[in-house]
Amino acid sequence: MGKTFRISITTFCALALASLLSPSVASANENPWLISNGHADAGLYEPRHIQNAYEKGTRSRDGKPGPNYWQNHSVHKIKMTVAPPDKKVRGEQEIIYTNNSPDPLPALVFRMYMDAHKPEALREYPTSRDFMTSGITVEEFSVDGTVMLWEDPQSPLAGMNFPGSTMHTILLPKPIPPKGSVSIKMRWSYDLVRDKGWKEGAIDESTFFLAYFFPRVTNYSDESGWDTRLFTMGREFNNDFADFEVEVVSPRDYVVWATGELQNPSDVLQPHIVARLKESEKSDQVATIAEAADIKGGKVTARAEMLSWKWRAKHVPDFALALSNHYRWQASSVVVAPETGRRAGVQAAYADSATDFKPIVEYGRQALQFASTKYPGVPYPYPKTTIILGGADEEYPMMVNDGSNIGSAEAASLPENAFTGFVATHEILHSWFPFYMGINEKRYPFMDEGWTTAFEYLRNREVLGVEKADALFKDFRVVKVGWPEAASGNDIPVITPHDSLFGQAPVFAFNQYGKAALGYLALKDLMGDEAFKKGLHTFMERWNGKRPLPWDMFNSFNNAGVGDHSWFFKNWFFGYNYMDLAVGGVRTEGGTHIVNVRNPGGMAMPFDLVLTYADGTIERVHRTPATWQSDGGATEVRVSKGKALSTVTLDTGIFVDFNPKDNSWKQ
Repeated sequence: MGKTFRISITTFCALALASLLSPSVASANENPWLISNGHADAGLYEPRHIQNAYEKGTRSRDGKPGPNYWQNHSVHKIKMTVAPPDKKVRGEQEIIYTNNSPDPLPALVFRMYMDAHKPEALREYPTSRDFMTSGITVEEFSVDGTVMLWEDPQSPLAGMNFPGSTMHTILLPKPIPPKGSVSIKMRWSYDLVRDKGWKEGAIDESTFFLAYFFPRVTNYSDESGWDTRLFTMGREFNNDFADFEVEVVSPRDYVVWATGELQNPSDVLQPHIVARLKESEKSDQVATIAEAADIKGGKVTARAEMLSWKWRAKHVPDFALALSNHYRWQASSVVVAPETGRRAGVQAAYADSATDFKPIVEYGRQALQFASTKYPGVPYPYPKTTIILGGADEEYPMMVNDGSNIGSAEAASLPENAFTGFVATHEILHSWFPFYMGINEKRYPFMDEGWTTAFEYLRNREVLGVEKADALFKDFRVVKVGWPEAASGNDIPVITPHDSLFGQAPVFAFNQYGKAALGYLALKDLMGDEAFKKGLHTFMERWNGKRPLPWDMFNSFNNAGVGDHSWFFKNWFFGYNYMDLAVGGVRTEGGTHIVNVRNPGGMAMPFDLVLTYADGTIERVHRTPATWQSDGGATEVRVSKGKALSTVTLDTGIFVDFNPKDNSWKQ
């Protein structure tokens, strides 16, 4: 009963906030299916909020940002103290929030991710006691110099700040006008969790990873207004782009790694360490910046009792940091923009016991080089990346938190250390989706995990070879996540907003990763590499640093001059289809063999026919998804050889057929 009541309060408050703060809603087209080329039902379904965005001119049906497009922006200035083994983190913060919208904002909604650790917080799956804390405490709060109560029971919006919420709403002294800014200052503290498997917390007694730790204004968008969905751990994030100036005060002999660039290396590191770092930034060789013994021996950091590490990052959606007094520190760099010779740094920090991390910097170099020059084929946009031994297998702008895989079953099936490299590569590839592209990971994770998983597979073909890459994808991204056995109620269209699903981890596992990745890979097969990359780059060039939605992506592909593929997007991303083909029969007419291939699952998937002739010769015939455009239920493949057929077998490769029993024919 309590949980039901809490959800009803959440819904009530969201409606109250929407009525108070949201802009007026334009009228929506009564028919959500576009009319294109004179044929009804030829386009993609448009929810009302998407239609409204088109009518307001913030977005365009050609996939471009509209003439009235806007997004809000924050500047975060944070000074914080982290002093292991003390797990209390203390911070002072200023947020300069700019309202670029056409709407006056009478209130601000803050996202407080650390409150997900409170015992009363709403969560989608069980957690350990080590996960629990008292959340984040805001001790001082002011707006434009006016001191305000953070917890104000007299506020008209006090009901929104209910126990267990990860949001906090403040009614402002006066609305922020369009194009106006406000300065928010606060002092806060929180305790790090001891659950090393989570995305942030204490990895050990003297190694901490800090993420999602600071209060921030939640996203206010042109198409949905305030994002008031709670963080319940079953989905990821939807953060605005922001600039960060972060000062981390920590004891000597602790090295701090973070998002962005270190502004004062000479103040916190000894001269020979600074020199090694600078040398690594122009070298392909992996250098050991410091061993654990060097740090313990006082040979790495400056010698003041407390050191202030100053970091800066511009136009990124988040900020994370790590620190340790016993991690090995390695670094190198790689050319990410061959036309200009620009390099990006690759660093790693890990315990000596994690022997599978020894080649991790080289794996990172290769991942950046592949992604910058092949897929997605856009130069890495940041100055560096750092891989930290933790336990979360999670990405952050310019930071990765990965666990060791020594002894895992997945690692045993691949060459030595390859699985650890595979995981790190996946997280590094997230630098483009969601960070470079500003994806709403919470609502549309298929634009984030799906693209990254597709690029990961293409990279694995180079690293592992096609056979091992195919086997890993089928096992890890399709079979083990339960997609082939998924109940029809869980095997839902990819476009389904994931923040509308609660407690549906299996749907997240196969819908947003494997199914979405296969959709992109099938599109690549349909279009061909050159046209596919043109469509992808058109989308990325238009929306880099902005906040694209799926319709912006689909329409950008269709508007890139490489054909309209609405039928395909509708099939893969909007439809209730699954992967199941069958050989319906074979007949021969005048020396031509005609193979009937049925598609009971309805998915527009590529396939190969493997034909074995009576003389023992074998032929492989490929069909792209285009074969299903005119008739999604069946197709015929004609082969003129003048030789008797012995067997015909369907080979769907990584497009795992959920019912392979009917995939062959024998004479």
